[in-house]
Order: sequence, then C-alpha cells, then structure tokens
Amino acid sequence: MEYGGYATDITRTWPVNGKFSPAQRDLYEAVLKVQRTCIALCREDANVWLDKLHDIAEDRLRQQLEQLGFDMSGDALRVLFPHHIGHYLGLDLHDTPGYSRTRPLEAGHCITIEPGIYVPNDDRWPQHFRGMGIRIEDSVCVQEESPLVLTTEAIKEVVDIEAMAERRRLQD
Repeated sequence: MEYGGYATDITRTWPVNGKFSPAQRDLYEAVLKVQRTCIALCREDANVWLDKLHDIAEDRLRQQLEQLGFDMSGDALRVLFPHHIGHYLGLDLHDTPGYSRTRPLEAGHCITIEPGIYVPNDDRWPQHFRGMGIRIEDSVCVQEESPLVLTTEAIKEVVDIEAMAERRRLQD
C-alpha cells in the first residue's frame, strides 16, 4: 500500500469459507495475542528495538504454541516462525536495510509488527493444525507513550472477520 510517496505493509489471514474452525480460531488467537503484546511495546518509553521485539514475540509464540499442544523442542520455533517480527517502513517497503534492528525505537519510527505461524503438513505437529498458516501484520508508528497503528481499519478480530464474511455471503 502506498500513500503520499510512502509505502506500508499489511497482512490479514482469513478462513476461505468465512468461518474459523476451532483449530484455526485457536491458532489465530494465539498469533493475535502475540501481535497485541508487541504493538503495545511500540513506544519510545518502552525502550525496545526490533530485535528485542522479535525475542519477545518468539518467547510469547513458544508459550502460546505449547499451550496448544505443540512440541517446541529443537528448531520448532524457527520452523514455525521463519521470519522476523517486522521491519522499518519508508519510501519503499524494505528501503532501510542498513538501519539497525538493535537501535532503540524512537518517536517517529514506523515499523511493521507481523507475527506468523506456518505449520508444515507433517507428523511432527498436532494433526488439527497441519497445513495452516496465520499471519497478522500491521504498520505502526512509534510515539513517546503509545503506538499509533496506521492499519486499524483492516479488521482482525475473529468476530469481525466472521461477521463481514456473513454479510458478504448474504449479499451474494
């Protein structure tokens, strides 16, 4: 998405049929909890940086997945969450490769927060989650005491997604 010469990212994962299965809902809610935690820390007074947010996301994702019955030993987290929690935004989506992820976030920095879990379709993982992928990404501007989420208009709550899908189904 581009606006005023600047580029941003957004990702939402919705069930194809518009209704989350219990397993889809559980995995989606786990990723959403982690995203909310990380977004809440996107403020200057939190004294965090992208790599620290990534560490926090990994820790929280590990906890959430263990609660859902995943064996998180070995390289499990790297398999399930193979990308970084986010990146800086600018004139192009990835135009800040030299900008350090260890630099503390400051008011005015704009970043993405994009946790995701991608479950391979193999016996290592709980059967009812195999083959699922969930990613929830927002663009966030860091302020002194609170984050400013630029992508709030894109719904991401389960109830809102299902209601929108139902309205769409009724219109067709």
